[in-house]
Amino acid sequence: MLTVSIAETADRIVVSVSGECDMSSSGGLASALDAAMESSLPVEVDLAELQFLDSSGIHVLVTAYHASQVRSATVYVTRAAGMVATVLELTGVGALLAPQPQGER
Repeated sequence: MLTVSIAETADRIVVSVSGECDMSSSGGLASALDAAMESSLPVEVDLAELQFLDSSGIHVLVTAYHASQVRSATVYVTRAAGMVATVLELTGVGALLAPQPQGER
């Protein structure tokens, strides 16, 4: 089961993801990221509580990255661990969505 929550802070939107992101649940993450990117604030995708991420979840993250480029927005991933961090590293998506220093956003 995938759980996604969105919170706004003074300087960013935080999309917190927990559980398992697979083909049957990745639509929920896509919808949350689309909604979060409506703001002019940078979007942090907090993966600390995500335990599983398959190719459909990777697709959602890459799609969000491309959408952010079109919108001149910022989306980045934080706190991935374990298998999720490994998947992000092996696919190159971790580097693509790594937080950038404030001046480079």
